[in-house]
Amino acid sequence: MNNFMRYISECRSTYSMHKLLLVFLLSILYVSANGQPARLLNPSFEGEPRDATIPRGWYACEKGTTPDILPGPWGVYLEAEAGETYVGLITRENGSWESIGQRLSKPLEKDECYYFTVSLAHSSAYMGYDKAIKLRIWGGKNKCTRTQLLGESERIESNEWETYSFDFTATEKMKYIIIEAHHSDDEFSHQGNILLDNISAIMKCGRTELIQLNKHTKG
Repeated sequence: MNNFMRYISECRSTYSMHKLLLVFLLSILYVSANGQPARLLNPSFEGEPRDATIPRGWYACEKGTTPDILPGPWGVYLEAEAGETYVGLITRENGSWESIGQRLSKPLEKDECYYFTVSLAHSSAYMGYDKAIKLRIWGGKNKCTRTQLLGESERIESNEWETYSFDFTATEKMKYIIIEAHHSDDEFSHQGNILLDNISAIMKCGRTELIQLNKHTKG
């Protein structure tokens, strides 16, 4: 009887280990297939500080876009939040604004929930472009197209870096991202600036399928 009970116990232990191994292997497969985020090239806007220069990996998405790689130009000396440099975008009194974009490392899938973060600040002295403005981030199906507004900040007035997080559910499959300065919700336009650094990868909100898998393999 004792040998029989020992045999049953060993079988249960082996079965449990097999379940754990199965969950582990399926977790790896899930993360490999679904867990890779949509990454950006040069997300902290590294480059040689200079005015009217588009950072490596990005391109202009609005006529008159001449972003500045900071600190240094225009009398802006705030230290970078990540790396050595960051980018400054402006709005103008004539209603125009600056925006930059790039292709994501992988598409955003329709009906999937995503989230990302970005560090934002404002410079109180930017050669006359000194007012506080907002940031808008768009997803696009094609280069420089605005398919869906993925995130919009409040008016950024802090002269120190603050991290903002955004989440959204993709309404379409999108391959591109656009980052643009936005005046505000006022009826008039003004000369303003916004500083950006350290944009995270765009990640899925949760892994509900994996949670369900763990539930089904228990008991």
